[in-house]
Amino acid sequence: MSSYQTKSRSMPKNRASVNKKKKRRAKHAASGTAAGIIAFVVVLVVVLGGYGAAGFYFSQHFLPGTTINGSDVSLMTLDQGRQVVEDSVRSYKLTLVEQDFKKEVIDGSEIGLTATASDNFNNLLDMQTGLMWLMNMFESKKIAVDESMVDYSYDEELLSEMVDSLDCVSPQYPIEAKNAEIVLIDGKFRISPESVGNIAHRDELEEKIIEAIESQHDKLDLEEEGLYDLPEIHSDDPSLQEQKALYDEMNDLVITLKFGQKTVPIDVNTTAGWLKTGKNADGSYRINLITDNIKSYVKTLAETYDTYDKTKFFNSHAGNVVEITTGDYGWMLDQEYAVDMIKGYLLNRESPTIDLTDNSEESNKWWYRKAVFYDTEGAGYYGNTYAEVSVAEQHMWMYQDGAVVYESDVVTGNPNLGNSTPMGAFRIRYHQAPATLRGPGYETQVAYWMVFADDVGFHDATWQPYFGGSLYLSNGSHGCVNLPLNKAAELYELVYDGMPVFVY
Repeated sequence: MSSYQTKSRSMPKNRASVNKKKKRRAKHAASGTAAGIIAFVVVLVVVLGGYGAAGFYFSQHFLPGTTINGSDVSLMTLDQGRQVVEDSVRSYKLTLVEQDFKKEVIDGSEIGLTATASDNFNNLLDMQTGLMWLMNMFESKKIAVDESMVDYSYDEELLSEMVDSLDCVSPQYPIEAKNAEIVLIDGKFRISPESVGNIAHRDELEEKIIEAIESQHDKLDLEEEGLYDLPEIHSDDPSLQEQKALYDEMNDLVITLKFGQKTVPIDVNTTAGWLKTGKNADGSYRINLITDNIKSYVKTLAETYDTYDKTKFFNSHAGNVVEITTGDYGWMLDQEYAVDMIKGYLLNRESPTIDLTDNSEESNKWWYRKAVFYDTEGAGYYGNTYAEVSVAEQHMWMYQDGAVVYESDVVTGNPNLGNSTPMGAFRIRYHQAPATLRGPGYETQVAYWMVFADDVGFHDATWQPYFGGSLYLSNGSHGCVNLPLNKAAELYELVYDGMPVFVY
């Protein structure tokens, strides 16, 4: 019992001790907090003062790492930065990057380039006021000023002359821009790639140079700026690929024409120049033909293979060779028909072989005028059946299978009245019995009429007193070859339309 009481009395004393200790600790903590606040306030004042001082400093100076149009103005005042910008043009050069890695330089000193900062230049430091200077402190600041802040002036005439002298404006070997196109290479259609021209657009180039100067850029890439002529059609153009497929259908077409022993192949090397493409209503492509080009080709064919207008050599009855340069006997291509046929073969993708001189019904359609045989060398073109008239001898002969089967004296046209019988190589155009001959001031009935030239032919002339000799000089015809009635009848049975007639 006494022990319990003793313990119970000691408790208040312990509480008091604890309380004292707590009070001492609280007092100590309070004093420490006050000191911390004071220290914080001091630091804050110092920091704010320093920040304010820095802010004031950078309101009048450019931040570190600042460039204006490429010139370093770090920590410079506005006036110092202005001076740097104005002085920088003294060494300004603009490099023009051209095709094939070629470069040309516009030197500011050669065009009298100067720079003067305007009032707007003073606004450049505004971005550094307030908190902005700290936010931008550790970043690179590249400032590009334009004509609103700096006035760049230069001699416009000197600049214009310099632009005119640039190789990119007047290259030594000018090349126009070229579209991708379908071309024939080694007998096959292929796509030739597009290419950029090497002539810069002069006025646009000068504008871009002025812009670069006013922005103080040091490089101008002409291709990037689109200053060259550019192609409109590229190799991968789907429409070009579609057209190429159509051209490929024409690659292996060959139209073969035979002129006697001569063979003329019309292949893609010739037809390529006749082809072009057109569009159908649905937008798809088709092959069209350039008719004028085909006409030109056929005209060349005619000039090469027609024989009617070429000199002919005739073996006369006397055994001598007579040179004949006039007349309409020979082969004359019907050029209009030939053009139509060639066009049809190409459009139908056909490759025929046509012997134009085999006297078939089909081949005959190709000719406006035909001879008996075809020989480009001039030998054998008249065959073995023909008529021969010698004006000097006033006599004619008829050959059949190479042998003389007929001959007769004749009366030809009166040369003294301007009615000479035309000389040359002709053919019997048609023969008729009986017939009425009409001309200026006359109308005559004849029993036999065999035409070989315009309104000129063989016919009977019962009014002539005799035939042969020199009668033709005084009583000659209007140009026809007059025959005795019986001889005209005999000749009429021997001739055929198209038979050669040689008058010399």
